[in-house]
Amino acid sequence: MIQRTCTHIVALFVVLQLTACASPRADRNIYDSTITDNGIPQFSIRGERKVAWLERGDIEGFPVFYAHGNPGSRLELLFLDQKAQQYGIRLIVIDRPGLGQSDYIDNYGLLDFAKDIKQLADEKGIDEFGLLGWSSGGPPVLAVAHQYPERAKFVISISGYTNFGEFDQAQELMKDYDLRGPELSEERPKLFKQAIKLVRWTDMSLPNFYMKMAEKEMSAYDRTILEDKQVADLFMRNQQEALQQGVKGTIQDLEVQWSPWEFSLKEINVPAYVFQGQKDTFVPWRFAEHMATTIPNATLYIKPEAGHLIPLDPIFQDEIFSLMLQYVD
Repeated sequence: MIQRTCTHIVALFVVLQLTACASPRADRNIYDSTITDNGIPQFSIRGERKVAWLERGDIEGFPVFYAHGNPGSRLELLFLDQKAQQYGIRLIVIDRPGLGQSDYIDNYGLLDFAKDIKQLADEKGIDEFGLLGWSSGGPPVLAVAHQYPERAKFVISISGYTNFGEFDQAQELMKDYDLRGPELSEERPKLFKQAIKLVRWTDMSLPNFYMKMAEKEMSAYDRTILEDKQVADLFMRNQQEALQQGVKGTIQDLEVQWSPWEFSLKEINVPAYVFQGQKDTFVPWRFAEHMATTIPNATLYIKPEAGHLIPLDPIFQDEIFSLMLQYVD
């Protein structure tokens, strides 16, 4: 009974860690409008595994590779599709291993993601591109920028993690936010795994309970964004799509990002833009400050009243896509 009780308590912490993409659910009557785009992926083969990818925005526009959050999937492009079309930006995303429809693979790191993006760019005949990542998608796009500076014209990290190996205060800041995932995954890995499994079960089976917990921890800014019923619906679809294979992909993805990275932020040699809401309850805003002061050619944008969900704010989307246009010939 003690172990079971402990697992439930830990799960509460981890739910708060993982529900950065949370919303009200169907039993709150959010399905008032029909989403016709199902985000059906295409696939590339990497050895014996399948990599699912999706394109949206202006198919003839400037290409930008996007990296989704965790739990997250390619469906996040559906939030950005309309503005991308308006600004002439072609968005491309892959589901990372074990998330969405991409096959799971062991020992998949940030530099492996960079290789996958290079291969997909080569397949599509794309020589130069931009990079955009949200939340857990920040570290992967920074890895691409590090590995392929001759091809990446810019990199944008929104509400993302910094390199814990270069920021001594990272874990303590997470604890200050009551985000215990890194601590638990390191000190109690079995308990951490069971907690993630419970999170998945709750997400799939008791979504209303799951979302009530998440909403209590969100900023007012984030809750306002999720008042849009169609946005709330897509949020839930994205969560469940991310976790439909199980939890191995989610755990590996997080643990890679919470460990010292295979490269240094100091060695990123492309223009970098770091955006962060100061009311973010899921990623400490000082992570953005650390990235911006460590990456040589970085610009920091702190949004004092914004939370974690700023990429879903249409006004913020205008700012992001306008920034990209300066790199379009």
